[in-house]
Amino acid sequence: MTIWEKYDKEQRTDYEEYLKMYGALSAMFNQKSSETGAPYLDSKFQETIYARSFNSEDVDIGNTPHDIRSTFGNHKIGIGLKTWLNSTPSYQKVMQLKRYKNDIDPYNSEKDKDQLAYVIASIKNKRLISDYKRLGLNDNDNIYHYVTRDKGILRLSETSYPLIDMDHLKPGKLTTSSFKFSDGVKNYKYTFGDSQIWMLFGEDESDTHFLDQLNVDIFDDPFSFLRDAFKEFEKNNGLYIPKKAVSRDYLYLPLYSYRSKEVKPKSGLNAWNADPKNKGSQTLRPENEAYIPIPKELWKKKPFWVDPKVDMSNRKKYQAETGQNSYSINLHMPDGKIFPAIFTQANFKSLQTNPQSILGEWILNVLGFKHAHRDIANIPSKNVVTMKMLQQAGYDSVKLWHEKPGNYHDVWIDFAEYGSFERFMNDELQDPGENDFDSEE
Repeated sequence: MTIWEKYDKEQRTDYEEYLKMYGALSAMFNQKSSETGAPYLDSKFQETIYARSFNSEDVDIGNTPHDIRSTFGNHKIGIGLKTWLNSTPSYQKVMQLKRYKNDIDPYNSEKDKDQLAYVIASIKNKRLISDYKRLGLNDNDNIYHYVTRDKGILRLSETSYPLIDMDHLKPGKLTTSSFKFSDGVKNYKYTFGDSQIWMLFGEDESDTHFLDQLNVDIFDDPFSFLRDAFKEFEKNNGLYIPKKAVSRDYLYLPLYSYRSKEVKPKSGLNAWNADPKNKGSQTLRPENEAYIPIPKELWKKKPFWVDPKVDMSNRKKYQAETGQNSYSINLHMPDGKIFPAIFTQANFKSLQTNPQSILGEWILNVLGFKHAHRDIANIPSKNVVTMKMLQQAGYDSVKLWHEKPGNYHDVWIDFAEYGSFERFMNDELQDPGENDFDSEE
């Protein structure tokens, strides 16, 4: 059974109607549509209507491989969305690896083709596994849902979105501009100029299912249509009241030291690497022990974000009034799990779970950092989380939000794009920039 078939018929109809409505307005967004006759579809619009129609979550944070997460009972499915012109088989971009260019380029030779395929495939799998851990997904249940566009037609298809099978890698043709390889299930291409991985899509490819075909009539003059529709709306006293969009007041936290712009080797994400808690003790810190460091500058900027009744920039006042040393919350993770957590330490400079290894394990696993612990109590590990590691992962921040107004003790968390905290502190717009998992043409 396809994922498409798991949705209700009414949900599928809603999604298709949104596609046809947007396609009918093509001439408004893309002048070429009048020449090609192919409906226009913006990838962000596709993402929005997919989440809305299928009661799913938009989990794309700018550089992650899955755009949508649908939940069926306890089963979570990660979905990549794509759209492009022409339904004939073609390679489409699925991941950008510019941050890994120096790791890949040394194997760009005919004699090293096996290793070249291995390195590219390993990096791609690492990025996918990172998102599985972030969102609580299974390895090989995820899909691409894609829409191809021909003259007056939208064709909907679904194909598997698996890890690359490392045991069946087969290098293909290598040229000065690209390198093809396969794992027996999917066919891939890597282009050296833009450091992109491409995957071959087509209705005859393995694990691919054609879902539906929609006929779209493109308006010759969509501007007149919208003007007339709006006039009709005004004439009827604006009886249509759209559902109010949810506006989240995000709070961003750094995964590094705001002052030094580095991940400190014995605190924060590397708290597991600190000296034993008792001087002279040989007891190692717990594996994966970590916390998120919070600079005092943040609480000066947003002192009442956590709770309108609590000034987070004045911990001493909070202690005097409540007798408590920390502010407790229920931390909702992206995979759906909920853990007790606290804002604690001097100046509320730390967000941590109890035990600290819960939050630490989630963050470190997503970063691909495993078994974080010292081998010997009095000798620090040299293998620690670094800013380079955060940069390659594409995250150096997390974002928090309240899902339910007035419920201040329930806080949701997810990773945020690289540079998010600095933009937040500088009152800049959160622009994800270049997407490592390009879903556009």
